[in-house]
Amino acid sequence: MVIAFACIIVCTLLYYTSIIRQTTYTESSEHLDEVSRQMAASIVKQSQSQWNMVEMFHNYLSDVPYQDDTDFNSYIREKKEDWGFDSLCFVDKDAMYYDNENSFSLLSQKEIIVNLLTERIPVILDNVLFEDENKLVFLSPVENLSISGKTFKAMGATYNSQNLFDILDIQAFDGKAELYITHKDGVVLFRTAQDSAISGYNLFNSLAEEKFERGSAQLLRENIHSDHQELMTVHTDNGEYYLNHTPVGVDDWQLIMMVPMDVVSGRIQQSSIITFLCLLLIGALIIAAFILLYSDSAKKVLHAEEKARKAAESANMAKSRFLSNMSHDIRTPMNAIVGMTKIASGHLNEPEKVRDCLQKINLSGHLLVGLINDILDMSKIESGKMVLNNNTASLVELMDNLVGITRPTIRQKNQEFNIRIHDIDHEELVFDSLRLSQILINLLGNALKFTPDGGKISVDVCEQPSPVKGCGHFVFCVADTGIGISPEFQKNLFESFSRERDSRIDKIEGSGLGMSITKMIVDMMDGTIRVESELDKGSVFTVELDLQIAAEPQELTLPAIRVLLADDDPDTCLSAAEFLKTMGAVVDVAFNGQEAVEKVRESCLEGDDYQMILLDWKMPKLGGADAARSIREYVGDDVPILIISAYDLSEIESGVNDTKIDGFIQKPFFKSTLYDCIQRYYLNQDKKEKVSAVKRLTLKGRRFLLVEDNEINQEIALYSMSELGAEVETAWNGREAVELFGRSPAGYYDMILMDIQMPVMNGYEAARAIRSADREDAGRIPIFAITADAFSEDIIMAKEAGMNSHFAKPLDMEAIIKEIKKYID
Repeated sequence: MVIAFACIIVCTLLYYTSIIRQTTYTESSEHLDEVSRQMAASIVKQSQSQWNMVEMFHNYLSDVPYQDDTDFNSYIREKKEDWGFDSLCFVDKDAMYYDNENSFSLLSQKEIIVNLLTERIPVILDNVLFEDENKLVFLSPVENLSISGKTFKAMGATYNSQNLFDILDIQAFDGKAELYITHKDGVVLFRTAQDSAISGYNLFNSLAEEKFERGSAQLLRENIHSDHQELMTVHTDNGEYYLNHTPVGVDDWQLIMMVPMDVVSGRIQQSSIITFLCLLLIGALIIAAFILLYSDSAKKVLHAEEKARKAAESANMAKSRFLSNMSHDIRTPMNAIVGMTKIASGHLNEPEKVRDCLQKINLSGHLLVGLINDILDMSKIESGKMVLNNNTASLVELMDNLVGITRPTIRQKNQEFNIRIHDIDHEELVFDSLRLSQILINLLGNALKFTPDGGKISVDVCEQPSPVKGCGHFVFCVADTGIGISPEFQKNLFESFSRERDSRIDKIEGSGLGMSITKMIVDMMDGTIRVESELDKGSVFTVELDLQIAAEPQELTLPAIRVLLADDDPDTCLSAAEFLKTMGAVVDVAFNGQEAVEKVRESCLEGDDYQMILLDWKMPKLGGADAARSIREYVGDDVPILIISAYDLSEIESGVNDTKIDGFIQKPFFKSTLYDCIQRYYLNQDKKEKVSAVKRLTLKGRRFLLVEDNEINQEIALYSMSELGAEVETAWNGREAVELFGRSPAGYYDMILMDIQMPVMNGYEAARAIRSADREDAGRIPIFAITADAFSEDIIMAKEAGMNSHFAKPLDMEAIIKEIKKYID
């Protein structure tokens, strides 16, 4: 094994060496390409400056023609010193070239004459025409330029190429770089040093005599003509060089750079050798350590086996505890259901006794469903199969539902309940409303269970700026004055099946999974949860989530009406007042009923009456109903007075029948809640009847198709729908439902209630078949899933199949009726 390990290390080092060589070549190529591109760009810039200067001379001479040679020559000498050229030159219509030293015919240079005089294209003359190897001439066509009686068709300037190409004299690469400017055919136009590694008139011909490691002189020629760049390596008498070429962008010039390889990659190679040696040393140390550790491996294997054995025992103990907990918690409500059923059967002639038994059976059934849901949720989360069903949802509706669910327990335990909204700007969000409701219900449910009768419970919701783009940062705080949590148990609070041992809570039923599930859902939503608690003083749970904003809030504006808002909870009062002020209202606040009455009295005396008054139902000294009676003595019947509360409005109505109350508002206060209130009761827009007990839904004259394969479940659903007045037809599987729908005329059925898991054809397949039917009501008939499949992915699958809503068994008839009203009422 040691030999095999050593072979692996050697192969790794050899492979590393090959990678380093290739990396060195690649980095050198990229480095030289970048240097060449920058130098070529500088040459282009220099050349363009020369053309610009020729153009300036032409414009000047055209505007100020010189008839006297003395004046003209004086002007030229003056500008030579300023602009650094050697002389001006001209070409007449007969292709005669003139400068201060030469005059000759260009007729032999047919390509130059055609470009310059016929095609009117600027040209550059170089050492191909001149004996002076360092001479360059920039010629540009002009329109009949007259100087001293002569007419010229082109003019230009001559330069010393050394001055033009002085930017090639670089100090990089330790000053050892050799640079050449050539034509595409290899003729050298300029070289940085006469004692270069490559001499000769044609660079390609000279390179053909040298030895190439990568590439060849012929390949270089072909690459230049095809504009393909490739780094080559060539051996000369002076050493080994990298050879790089780049098109300059002026005429057909090519920039060819030769740099000693050790100058470019010497440091990389040196670092590679050092790294190689270090890796070799590390490999040797690893082998030595492996030999030392190998002798101790048996001991470690035994230790690992012991650890695995203990882990298995711990897992078995956890399973045993789980089964023990579940056995107790499931058997308790089951015993109640069986026992109460037996008692009810023995007292069939005593309606009151039967009614009491049925109520206890109903409560035990709900408890049993809660336990099963917790177990299923826990299983889904731990197996990674729970997914979030994120859709656009209303935070207002979620909080209203939360209050509605918890209100009966609050009333039963006579607890003081407050729900406060702070700085909420966005009410429509994208989130999994079912899971967020589950988080808040778990937290609020624990607060209700572990807070004694008469205790205080509060929920605070606020919005803050979020670091996540397109989201709002929402903070949910659930506080209570209950028994609190010990510091020791807080450490294990979010573990599965954890319950604190306390005689005060031994009779409180639960699976011990609620907080664990809550923590896992919060983690899935990328949020945080924390707890602050002190024994006998209470607890505060804080959940923070970044929720996506569905749409920017609608701008809500109110007239500048005077509003009096009275609530004994300062946070609620000030938060609601701030909402009203941002919408344009003028708001005064009072923190008890007596203070509210006094403010109304003072406003009447000053002749500045309030135009709307909002009173909390329960306030110290003077409650809302009593305060309203006193206020009516000052404001009469014209000013709307509304009672606000988080409690059941039907209970409040019965207590204020003798008071002229215009309406009721249920907490929590969102901005839209207050806006709709003023629109309705003050501006008389969208005016509705005074809030009263919820009207019972009537389905008389409606025909439902119930698809259910279980006889008992069918009987329950059939009874519930028939009790509401609906005519119900039944099908035992999906295929039968599709056939019944297909044989019926359009509009025959008002709604379909569909089970999912059925023989022959399941609910998803049946829903798709109905939706795809060729009839006018196939796409619009409401289809509700009623199923024991209760997870988020089941809801998603139901929607994908074309169903409108999803309800898990056992059925919550109030929720179903509420949903039916959206489509039928």
